[in-house]
Amino acid sequence: MQLSAGEISRLKALDSGTQITDPILVQVISNLQPFGNQAAGAPMRYRCMVSDSEQSIVTILPAHLSQLIDEQKICRFTVLKILRCSPTKKARPNEPPMSFFIVGDAEVVATLTEKIGFPEKSVQAQHPQQQPTASAMAAPAHQQTYQPPQQQQQQQSYQQPPPQQQQPPPQQQSYGSSFMSRVGDTKPAAYGSAPQATVHSGPTPALHPIKDLNPYHNRWTIRARVTQKSPVRSWNKPNSQGRLFSVNLLDETGEIRATGFTQQVDRLYPLFEVGKIYYISNAQVKMARQQFSNLNNEYELTFEDSTIVEQCVDATAVPQENFNFVPLSSLMKFEKGNVVDVLCVLRQIGEVSEITTKAGDRKMIKRDLLVVDKSGFQVRATLWGEEAKAFDMPEDSIVAFKGMRVGDFGGRTLSLPSVGSMVRAPDITEAHALQGWYDSVGRSTNFQAFDASASGQRQDTPLKTMAQVRDENLGGTDSVDYFDVKGTIVYIRSSSPLSYPACASPDCNKKMIEDSTSGQWRCEKCQRSFAAPEYRYLFSLNVSDETGQNWLQCFNDSGELILGCKAGEMVQLQSSDEAAFNQRIADATFKEFKFRCRAKTEIFNEQQRVRITVVGLQPIDYVAESKRLSKLIDAFSSM
Repeated sequence: MQLSAGEISRLKALDSGTQITDPILVQVISNLQPFGNQAAGAPMRYRCMVSDSEQSIVTILPAHLSQLIDEQKICRFTVLKILRCSPTKKARPNEPPMSFFIVGDAEVVATLTEKIGFPEKSVQAQHPQQQPTASAMAAPAHQQTYQPPQQQQQQQSYQQPPPQQQQPPPQQQSYGSSFMSRVGDTKPAAYGSAPQATVHSGPTPALHPIKDLNPYHNRWTIRARVTQKSPVRSWNKPNSQGRLFSVNLLDETGEIRATGFTQQVDRLYPLFEVGKIYYISNAQVKMARQQFSNLNNEYELTFEDSTIVEQCVDATAVPQENFNFVPLSSLMKFEKGNVVDVLCVLRQIGEVSEITTKAGDRKMIKRDLLVVDKSGFQVRATLWGEEAKAFDMPEDSIVAFKGMRVGDFGGRTLSLPSVGSMVRAPDITEAHALQGWYDSVGRSTNFQAFDASASGQRQDTPLKTMAQVRDENLGGTDSVDYFDVKGTIVYIRSSSPLSYPACASPDCNKKMIEDSTSGQWRCEKCQRSFAAPEYRYLFSLNVSDETGQNWLQCFNDSGELILGCKAGEMVQLQSSDEAAFNQRIADATFKEFKFRCRAKTEIFNEQQRVRITVVGLQPIDYVAESKRLSKLIDAFSSM
């Protein structure tokens, strides 16, 4: 199949906003990613890289194609006929404008198994007045074409910045930047043998704030302080193995996590010291994996062979640490697993103890602390491993915890994960105020503990309509929203399994996998095998009221109340008596319940969506509902 070769180059030369109506044949050559912040009810749009076999460019697809993308009818290597588009240039401070296409309409031609041609991905040698093409700027580092050193040197003679801009120091160029390092030379270097970070000399480079870093801007330099540095960790999987480390970087605008893999461990790990400030450039910006980070940033950095790190010795504006403290009394607003920062007083310090994990395969060291703050609440905070053994702060100390993970055992607890940190007596205004309060009032205060009965859900849940859930964007923010809704089940999604094979161990409930050779069911968490699993419900249903509808996710307890039987019984019916299975579904449809729900924004496949989960339900109490409606009528009558 032949694409419209040369069209991208021609269209990029046109004025921004020019309407193109001549059909253009291009191929999608990247994965499709959601574009922009999708508000509740707003149509989803996607962006991708498209190619005409000679050049590639960032392209924003129209909203009406989103369904085809969700159905995988438009994916990587799909050939599109663009019927209407507009080339656009986005101006950037101190940078050449970035070109991209905004597509008004397109249709699918075919989906192939490979890329057509060799579209330009790397910056070609240019006249000094020329700028790199948008496709070269947008191409990820791991896709850029390797060029021989002679050609690189020739290009650098055209592309190198003015003399006053700092070039990569020779010491760093000799570590991990050779061609062999790109093709798998993983010979380790001793950490102590690498040089210290070169101190930056000359004028201060043009700085880019951390809060504005994004994958579409790849020419930047940040000046940031290292607030945390992890130890080097290793992984060994059947299809890969290697090492990694991470650092947390802070400037005046925000924080971001940066990770180095394999060769970058040897080259960059010795350069970073906690508390020092560095100039960093030429790293890849990508979506953050929140399970590995304690920072409030949707992006993270990955160090590459071309990454430059230089120490800055004359910066005073970079803060020492960045906290977003929450009072202990507000922990009920956070769901289990959320990460928070707290500033508190050490009321009691427990001894180091050893526990065995639920799986029984390893032992862990822990130390429990009882911490309090000005909100009048106390909570148990747990330290693990080396942090627990090395902890030496006395009671009544002021301590700031960053990245504490919220638990729900006994109401609410806190736990310091490996990516978290703590600072004793931080020199900040909030810490001085807390010390003064504790010395004058706090020592004699009777602190309130969290109630274990309140750990599962909020008690003050308001009654909402489906329209209010949508209009108030419940769950669409960083916090978790709880609410009640009165509605009728109009559809139960039975095309996919209603349940999953769960572990039979008490308090486990993890999904089990059947061993085809032995016929046993294995739980990887518990490391145990069973003759049969214990099926648990996990399905979606559509609930409607007089104002609208929504999809809710149900778990085992709610599923048993709705369907009137155990999940294992439904599995047997589906395999032995499909008519009886369908009748159970039909009997549950059009029943009316009062649902207690939890709405939370989740990221799945790099898409941000609000998930509404049923945490409890009960049949409608028509007497109580009639009294509630009567009071509402009286209230309106008196207005």
